This record gives sequence, C-alpha cells and structure tokens, in this order.
Amino acid sequence: MKRVAVLIVLLLSVVATGCASASAPTRANDTALTQRSQPIYRVQTVVVNCSFKQQTRPSNFILTCADAGDVLAHLHWVSWGLSAAFATGTEQINDCTPNCAAGKFINYPVLINLWRPEPLRGHPGTFYFTRATRVYTNNRPPLYFCNGTHTCYPQTATFDLWS
Repeated sequence: MKRVAVLIVLLLSVVATGCASASAPTRANDTALTQRSQPIYRVQTVVVNCSFKQQTRPSNFILTCADAGDVLAHLHWVSWGLSAAFATGTEQINDCTPNCAAGKFINYPVLINLWRPEPLRGHPGTFYFTRATRVYTNNRPPLYFCNGTHTCYPQTATFDLWS
C-alpha cells in the first residue's frame, strides 16, 4: 500500500512538472502575441469643453456654452483621478443687468467635484466626466421668482455635463 502511495505521488509530481514546463512557453507566447495584436491605450479621464476638446485639469471651464454667462474660473485641482476630480475655484456668473450684453460677472467661491465617467466615443481608453457637483462655500447667486425671495439658490447642486 505504501508503494502505491509513493508511486502515485511520484507520477503526480512528474505530470505537474511536465505540464508546467510545457505550458510556460505557451503562456509567454500567447502573452507576446496578445500584446502585439492589440494596441495599448493609456487610460485617462477628461472633461469635454464647449468646443468638444478634451481637457485635463482645466484652469477655466465654461458651464453655459451658448453665451459663456456661467464660468468656473481659477480652478485649482486638489486631485484628478480616473473616477473623480476635485477642485476649488470661483464661479463667475453674468448678472445680466440691465441685460446680458451689458451685465457684469459676479464671483462666487466654489468647490467642484467632477464624477460619473463614461467612455468617450471614438477615443479608446479615454473616459469623460458626465456629472458635476458644485458647493458654494460663501455667498451664492440670487435666484429670482423663488417664492418672493432672492436667496433660494441651492448651496449644493449636481448637474449633468454635456456629451
């Protein structure tokens, strides 16, 4: 009985050694072939601006493309990762007084969080942020026609970015 057990262990070790040595070059060759046949992409996350250009850590970012009346400016990025980005900065909003062409920009300090990345069509390995959350850290813009008051603008707001 002891001889049978020793023989089984010996056969298993020979088979295991033979399989390992036979399959190692195959795996190496398969890896080399895979690496040569598939292009290598650098994975990155960007934000897409009004001109549909990819940006990473932009210092300014227009929120309203039609008239540029709402801009995130002086952005200082605390972090920029594959799934989220965080910045401090200033939101500059045109007060449109007496009209938008003659209005002046009012500054509001903000914290910005970009998130929910999705693949950027036609750009393998590139994702773009599709959502932003803005937090006013001090004063905030007035919102008129809000139950008769002027201070209903939310302290924190989440909105979709264009695609």
